Amino acid sequence: MQSILGTEDRDRPMQRPQTLLSTWRDFINQLPAEILITVFQQSLDPARPGKDLARLGLVCHLWRSIIESTPSLWAHISAEDGIQHVQTAVMKTGEMPLELVYRSTEDDTPITVEDFLNAVTEKSIYWRSVEILSRESPAAYPGLQSSSCPALEKLTLWCIRQTAPLPQPIIMFNGLVSVRLESLELVALKALTLINLGPQSMEEIIRILQTSPDLLTLVLEDVVGLRPPNTGDIPAIHLQHLETLKLRLPVPIMRFLLSTLHGSKLDRLTLTANFSSLPPSMLFTPSITHWVPVFQRMAGKANRIEIEFDWSNLCSVKFGKLYYIFHVEVFDTSQCAREILDWHLTNLGEVVAALPAYLSYQDVCPSFGDLRLFNQLPNVTELSIADTALAEKVPSKLFNALGSAGGTKLPQWLFPHLGVIHYNLTSRSNRYLLSMLRSRYGPRGSREPSVHELPSPPPLRELRFFAGVGNIWAPQKNVAFLQEVQLLSKGAKIFWMDELQVFD
Repeated sequence: MQSILGTEDRDRPMQRPQTLLSTWRDFINQLPAEILITVFQQSLDPARPGKDLARLGLVCHLWRSIIESTPSLWAHISAEDGIQHVQTAVMKTGEMPLELVYRSTEDDTPITVEDFLNAVTEKSIYWRSVEILSRESPAAYPGLQSSSCPALEKLTLWCIRQTAPLPQPIIMFNGLVSVRLESLELVALKALTLINLGPQSMEEIIRILQTSPDLLTLVLEDVVGLRPPNTGDIPAIHLQHLETLKLRLPVPIMRFLLSTLHGSKLDRLTLTANFSSLPPSMLFTPSITHWVPVFQRMAGKANRIEIEFDWSNLCSVKFGKLYYIFHVEVFDTSQCAREILDWHLTNLGEVVAALPAYLSYQDVCPSFGDLRLFNQLPNVTELSIADTALAEKVPSKLFNALGSAGGTKLPQWLFPHLGVIHYNLTSRSNRYLLSMLRSRYGPRGSREPSVHELPSPPPLRELRFFAGVGNIWAPQKNVAFLQEVQLLSKGAKIFWMDELQVFD
């Protein structure tokens, strides 16, 4: 500091901390009020903006005066701030667009949904965003049943306890009982999220979508009572601004929605389906082929295909932001995944065929036939195996398959481009892995007769070991074993618990 201070500055007495604080506050308070308001807005916690406003108002009279007289600082109203703040904010906002948030996962909450909505209903014509996450039934939302909301852009309703259909329909936004949501004609609507709600009719949902051309986000998950309409062909609904679409509904409902909706700017799609009674071919039908150019664009941004299986008959197939999750009971899980992949390979072509593929099995025992289904993918490069003591057959079947030759006329290795293996090691699985490495990458004279003449595939790049699930069945680090693995894999990088192993 002395090198940049003049003599006059060095000789001046040091200012006290309180004086420095006052100086800085005077400097900040000389900023235009617009800048201070922007700073205040950026410093508010969305969960409890009222608490932060109260703290900022204690700094000085000027700040308190700006806060009290600026409607935009009060426009984000959260129930977590308490009913008194909610009522105060409603009075101070004037004609500002309002963002309302009610989030409660507890039965005993200080403010009920009804209390919150009653406090803000007088400003319903200024509501821009309404988000309600509650354990209460949507039938307990009287403020939504009778309010007129011409400025609403975003509506999110999430009842986390509603599992059965409601005895009466939900009347919303001053609608008639017979149509429930029919009066929700919101040309400014930007996001619609309905999760775990019911009962609704598809006609009501279609009407909302038809009158919301600027919709950016649509989420429909576990909405009870939806059925394809009986009114014949529904005209295509073009949502030219739609970016995110998430559906978790029965297969026929999702097929109808995908057949009806068009969205050339879609950037994220998540479909969650139950294929226990209907196969994937009932979802991926010719009626959705208008989505092919959009899916091609989305898949073109992906780095790889991800295919994951777990013990609960759940499987997911992912192409970047193109994401399918499905549960299977009657049909074969691997076959369902293969059907989805085949549809995309057939319709999207080289965009998908050129992607490397990642396969993951979480306590699943895949057979040679299961794995062979995915051998047709051009480029399976990564394989992840999570094994526990309860699934000891996983490594034996899987590693035996990797160490054997498939095909009758022209024997070949499974996944010849495999470069990385992630393995959740258990104490009894070492021998299966070592046997596979000897057979697949060892000298021809040391192999089984069935693969004796088959050239080795390119060597592995990495083997990443994890020590058991939750470290319950975790073996101790065995340096000699890890060195043998590296030797048999022809110099692959060996990781133990994400740490690269370097051997002398």
